Amino acid sequence: MDTSRAEHSPRQEDVDEKLLRQLADTEKMAELGRLSVGIIHEINTPLSVIAAASQMVLRERDLPDSVTEMVERIHQEARRLSRLTRGILGFSREDSQSGETDVNRILREVVDFLIYEIRKRSVFVTWETDPFLPPILGNPDLLKQVFLNLIVNALHAMENGGELSLCSSLTDDAMVCIRIRDTGPGIPEDAADRVFSPFFTTKEPGKGTGLGLFITRRNVEKMGGTIVLENRQGTGACFTLIFPQAAP
Repeated sequence: MDTSRAEHSPRQEDVDEKLLRQLADTEKMAELGRLSVGIIHEINTPLSVIAAASQMVLRERDLPDSVTEMVERIHQEARRLSRLTRGILGFSREDSQSGETDVNRILREVVDFLIYEIRKRSVFVTWETDPFLPPILGNPDLLKQVFLNLIVNALHAMENGGELSLCSSLTDDAMVCIRIRDTGPGIPEDAADRVFSPFFTTKEPGKGTGLGLFITRRNVEKMGGTIVLENRQGTGACFTLIFPQAAP
């Protein structure tokens, strides 16, 4: 009896099932992208009104200090949200040009952007960056999204304070290496292998989409890089990113 077909069929079915799952994930991502763009456009209009109105209020004289401080905070947060929505729209378009990108500069820009959250959570940032690190060939906007997501996740893991360690170096085989490490509780061992899967999250229902690390890995791979999780449950998590340096 010819068993080659019987042996082949289960394997082919496995392949077909995997392709169908990948197609379903792609369709979900496309639909989510379209929905996100529509929502962001709806948010931008009232956000612009809030920013403009708060700026006009700040021009008024003889405002009590407490009112001025509150309105300044409203204005700053409105501008921050505006930058965030522009970043999301930029991600959805994915039309930024790739070029030589300074990893250290992008990393510091993201930390500056998040400095309020960092201080609010009593997180201490340590830097160990190579000042002579060569640039990578990448998309600055995508790299910002990568660092932003990883650092925000790290901050969420350190609700009661901790240390955020940011390192950059050149590996022995001349690759650009970035490590983002926190001192949070780490990721449960049974979840560590799935953190990059779409729609998987360890957060409570309603507090996470499960897309952040999936999108992060996709962006890293678009720039020719890799990302791995070095998990130490109970003592924190470390994400290591490796990129080829730009050709001299």
